[in-house]
Amino acid sequence: MITKSLALLLAPKGIRVNSLNPGLVRTEFLTRFGIVGDVLDKIEDSFNIPFERGSSAEEQAKSLLFLASDDASYMTGTILVNDGGLLLGKDYHLE
Repeated sequence: MITKSLALLLAPKGIRVNSLNPGLVRTEFLTRFGIVGDVLDKIEDSFNIPFERGSSAEEQAKSLLFLASDDASYMTGTILVNDGGLLLGKDYHLE
């Protein structure tokens, strides 16, 4: 709600407000705590991500760069979910 509220408040001043909601992101943060290899794979599997992996920091950064770019100049109040389909739910497989 804060993204949309701020977007409404700041739009008259020409200020855009958007947010990025990432899913699981593989970063050095996890490895610093010893979460690597099979342990990381098990954690990742438990999320049931349709792409069957966490994203990279670079994939998330590209989404942020888009939101900040002139290509998104008319976007405000947008909550960009970049989670590899995580929020689709556990039963995403169609058979």
